[in-house]
Amino acid sequence: MNTVVLVTGASKGIGAANVDRWIRKGALVIASSRTKKNLEASVRKYAKGRVFPVVCDVTSPSSVKALFRTIKTKFKRLDVLVNNAGIGYFEPIEKITLDHWQTTINTILTGTFLMTKAMLPLLKKSERAHIFNICSTASKKGFMNCGSYSAAKFGQLGFTEVLREEVRPMRIKVTAIIPGAVDTPFWEKQTSGFDRSIMLHAADVAEAIIYAYEQTKNNLVEEIVLKPACGDL
Repeated sequence: MNTVVLVTGASKGIGAANVDRWIRKGALVIASSRTKKNLEASVRKYAKGRVFPVVCDVTSPSSVKALFRTIKTKFKRLDVLVNNAGIGYFEPIEKITLDHWQTTINTILTGTFLMTKAMLPLLKKSERAHIFNICSTASKKGFMNCGSYSAAKFGQLGFTEVLREEVRPMRIKVTAIIPGAVDTPFWEKQTSGFDRSIMLHAADVAEAIIYAYEQTKNNLVEEIVLKPACGDL
């Protein structure tokens, strides 16, 4: 596999699992994150020439454009975009601060939009272009104390469905990956007491992406929903 893959939010959790899985499939991976220290620590274990760490803030148009120029110069194309960067706060709607609301919407929804729009010119050049948006079961169902997160994720899924229809004529595939609770560092700052031992693993999500990408040219897996065996937490 000589696939060129861009993964956002690549320094930990689902993003880091994607980097690992794509590299093991023989792909060339551009690993993007806004925190240089975390990103470099995450990719240090991989051989040079397989993974290329690039600092990028998905909420910044100028940062996203700079990433586009780097990929265009170095690789000339892009085959797979994994929009994974995200953030979330658990708090009731009456206590959500405007800062938390805007940070969540900007990272998840606006970030997905900016990155997708910027990378489309490169994806058009690929014979096997595929966009994966990491949504959530909170894209389909409202959960207590997830007002800003659910709003962003509902929007992300809606954006994904519109995008899929618009790029079909370009032969670009678009898949929504919709996991339930995944055991990642996302939960470390939460105080809700969820049992992380029964959650999905980040590698499960990465494996689902590989499965969808390896389908035949005429077959598109539009949506994959993964949940812990016990159901929603």
